[in-house]
Amino acid sequence: MIGQPSLAPRRPARAPDRRGRRAVLRSARAVAVAMAVAATGAVQAQGASAPAENAVELRNWLHRIHEAATRSNYVGTLVNSAGGSVVSSRVAHYCEGRNELERVDALDGEARGMLRVNDEVRTLWPRLRIAVVEPIDPRASFPSLVTGSEQRIPDFYELQVQPAERVAGHDADRLLLKARDAARFDHLVWTDRATGLLLRVDTQVDGRTLESSAFSEVKIGVRPDPNAIYAELHRADGYHVLKPQVRSTRLESEGWQLSPKLVPAGFQTLGCVRRALPMPGPDAGEASVLQAIFSDGLTHVSLFIEPYQPQRHKGGGLTVMGATHTLTRRVNDWWMTAVGDVPPATLDQFVRALERKPDPPQQAR
Repeated sequence: MIGQPSLAPRRPARAPDRRGRRAVLRSARAVAVAMAVAATGAVQAQGASAPAENAVELRNWLHRIHEAATRSNYVGTLVNSAGGSVVSSRVAHYCEGRNELERVDALDGEARGMLRVNDEVRTLWPRLRIAVVEPIDPRASFPSLVTGSEQRIPDFYELQVQPAERVAGHDADRLLLKARDAARFDHLVWTDRATGLLLRVDTQVDGRTLESSAFSEVKIGVRPDPNAIYAELHRADGYHVLKPQVRSTRLESEGWQLSPKLVPAGFQTLGCVRRALPMPGPDAGEASVLQAIFSDGLTHVSLFIEPYQPQRHKGGGLTVMGATHTLTRRVNDWWMTAVGDVPPATLDQFVRALERKPDPPQQAR
């Protein structure tokens, strides 16, 4: 899965949501992969290798494409298709010395753009003259997939090299990352043969594509143009700046724990934060929401926990948008929301694995 800074607003005065950002950057969830022997540039015979060789080959693919996504200079048009909706954006990525710069401009819907300088992301809304400043999302976004180390990914995905194709005018290697269990989806990816940059990723189940992110055209190895980012930042000097309150924490520190027997295999905690979110209505104030993010290295799941409020939390159930499933449920005095590019049963496991820690015993006076 492939998580990203969002460019679709829920309200004028709050940070855009994850779906909009993934629609523009993905990722909607995006991949990084690499060749087993980069020096040869040769694609292995179609089909899976022996288990140990397969794991080494997959790790090398993942490392090579992750490096291409983060260290290459490229400019292109990205198209995301999910649930009958098609969204496109213009993407520019530059490396200037130790600085990594990125600009993403939405080409559909309300005008908005995302500017990134290293670990800070600024989302601009010209009509509202609002700039939302946030730290970079820990989840990988198109055209990178790997979050953290790629070492454990082969335990849950099998590499199958398939016949090469052309994508966006580039000769591309085609790889299937086949899920080894029912807790995650397959990823079919196309990578530029010359550089390793991801060109397209399809999230699939049983050979059926749920969501696709792809460059319709892209120039790789362009001259860096940092002024394209810095000039846009200066143009937004008069914008009203919003910095949503985000505080790092731990589930255990917030009174929660996960049952290790119920958490889907392979998912590890990527981070946990407490967010202050504005509520609808002129006098509604803010709500404090706890968000925990989990990843298997390719796919991500977010758990949102907040006190149950009957006036806000109605019904519950499952909604689907492409590969992204959202499960909402009341659990005692709490409202749980699980979101991820995973099957519904995986989200259900996460919700059932979450337990409220018992209060410590009161000491007698």
